[in-house]
Amino acid sequence: MKKKLFIKIKKKIGKSLFLMGFIKKSDSFVNESNIKKLMKHFHADEYGHESNIENSDLGYGWYHYGMLRLLKPKRVLCVGSRHGYIPAILAQACKDNKFGQVDFVDAGFGLDEDNHWTGVGFWKTDEGRNVFRNFGLGGHISVYVQTTAEFVKKYASNRYEYIYIDGDHSYKGANTDYKFFWPMLRSNGLMAFHDIGVKGKNSEGEYGVWRLWKKLKKGKQTFELPFSGSGLGVVQK
Repeated sequence: MKKKLFIKIKKKIGKSLFLMGFIKKSDSFVNESNIKKLMKHFHADEYGHESNIENSDLGYGWYHYGMLRLLKPKRVLCVGSRHGYIPAILAQACKDNKFGQVDFVDAGFGLDEDNHWTGVGFWKTDEGRNVFRNFGLGGHISVYVQTTAEFVKKYASNRYEYIYIDGDHSYKGANTDYKFFWPMLRSNGLMAFHDIGVKGKNSEGEYGVWRLWKKLKKGKQTFELPFSGSGLGVVQK
């Protein structure tokens, strides 16, 4: 039953994104003007999401937005973001659905702190605390500036239909977040991992999400977006 549902979801993704490109209502998110406004406000041209502001191309954001418009989840969890691009996409989808809430968790570490994973301390600033509200998304997203361990300790009873993980990119960190949040994902829910294709050691640490993803692919229903670069993988519970 799960396998059939997963295949059905994959087939609908393309149709959903195809139809979105023809919606040109002035108050809709899916037009070039509104897309560029969101992308500029949340620094979407930063590396890793295959996006391009000049071309109004959301990159991986198309997937997240399309899936939330299609599945219409009540609760969404997002872990990690430098300036809020993907959590903003998720919140915008909930807003356009006219319901749904995103819980966004980021430790707020800066480049001078251990385990920052390219974080710039943005979420501890006044700009960071108000960035979603200033874009009109405050009603659909709550920001938790804390580690995932702190969040789970307080909110372990929360349940989500969609979870996106882009926090600690070491194998240990990614695996820990997976263990934290898998029990919080509802049956048939989706969990997405960013940077499944990044390997090697950089100044921020040794990337290991790919190792976790390799393990998950062996025993669960998964699919990957067929792009080069950072990579995005999705697993269904």
